[in-house]
Amino acid sequence: MNFLKQYWLILAIFILVTLLVLIRTFSQKNFRYDAVKWAELSAMGTNIVTEDQIPSHGDEILLINLGHDTADNIRVQDKTMKMNPESILEKSNLTLIRKNKGPVVLYSADNSVSARIWMILSEMGIKNIYILQDDHLNNE
Repeated sequence: MNFLKQYWLILAIFILVTLLVLIRTFSQKNFRYDAVKWAELSAMGTNIVTEDQIPSHGDEILLINLGHDTADNIRVQDKTMKMNPESILEKSNLTLIRKNKGPVVLYSADNSVSARIWMILSEMGIKNIYILQDDHLNNE
């Protein structure tokens, strides 16, 4: 009994960890990475917006230009940032994206760059992220 009184905290942590390992081992849904859920948005195209759809999301839009080109042909210029795709995971950039109250719209001349960044951010649990499909680039 004296042994339990001395090491009650260690035993409690050990039991908790053992319980979590057992739950993870025998459960199919707990602590599970859900790539299918994130890919569904992309497959259905609900993560893609056009320039005409942007104002319908509200005033707190953050447009992130992921390329070296300028986004002068886009009407929404109030909160536009230019960011290299390689630096998207820097702490200051992630903080800016997470603190934005409205949708985050990713823009690049190459749609695959926007799609890759969208997938990375959505897998990190950041919601309300969209890819801007530029009709001007598709017509050229």
